[in-house]
Amino acid sequence: MQIDKRTLQALLAMNDEQLSALLAKIAKEAGISAADFGANPNDLNGIRQALGAATEEDLKRLNALYADYRKKRRL
Repeated sequence: MQIDKRTLQALLAMNDEQLSALLAKIAKEAGISAADFGANPNDLNGIRQALGAATEEDLKRLNALYADYRKKRRL
């Protein structure tokens, strides 16, 4: 799975309920909570701002972190 600007736009197009449910599902499947990285899951405006401000470099780092996470999880 690669996250790109198009994926971010799709996330930003979701209503608050959909976005919140998706983020909760992703976090649960990853075995993390928003508190693990200091995020407030109820602050959807902040989450939307962060997603909208993500640069190509941010996306590269995110994709690299995700690939590393997946590799370690398979071991």
